Amino acid sequence: MIHPLENSTSINILRGVRKHQQLIQTISLIAHQPVILLVGPLLFSATCGGIAPMPRYTNRPVDEVIMTNELHTRQQAFRKGNTKRLMTVARSYVGIPYKWGGTTRDGMDCSAMTRAIVRETYGIELPRTSKQMFSVGVPIVNRNQLRPGDLVFFHIAASGPGISHVGIYVGKDRFMHASSSRGGVMDRLSNSYFDSRFAGARRLL
Repeated sequence: MIHPLENSTSINILRGVRKHQQLIQTISLIAHQPVILLVGPLLFSATCGGIAPMPRYTNRPVDEVIMTNELHTRQQAFRKGNTKRLMTVARSYVGIPYKWGGTTRDGMDCSAMTRAIVRETYGIELPRTSKQMFSVGVPIVNRNQLRPGDLVFFHIAASGPGISHVGIYVGKDRFMHASSSRGGVMDRLSNSYFDSRFAGARRLL
């Protein structure tokens, strides 16, 4: 079971350089809360290394009530395994261009897209690479036991040894991922290409 970041942790936040961003030097994260910060007009997600823009941007001011509701929604989705919310978020990434090392909607690689979907759906911050993600959660031994929200992993020989691709299972044999040739797309696990390269799955919820 993976939980949103726990315990009170002081994080030094980088000074904002964009116009209208308010300066925040230190923020304490409350136990069991999805880690989301509001800086100026943008939503930010806090990590131990600093802050990074959320993949979903807005130019509208977001008041405290909206932020509180969003945090609550992500907590509930995490606790209940909200399939509807997962599918809504996943669909919003269909068509996002593939970019190796990319982490925004201008272009993402497979691990960045998986991280973004999990973060936006459940408020959980995953490690950066697919290899690192393969060590979190609990393994799913039987593929028939997959459920929405599970991470699915693949070994693509051209990418070298070990885990080289990751996506998130959304149900009914489908998973969402960033394809190097097609960008954000939903594919079937039973597709011969992915079926022959399937390397395992991990459960976060």
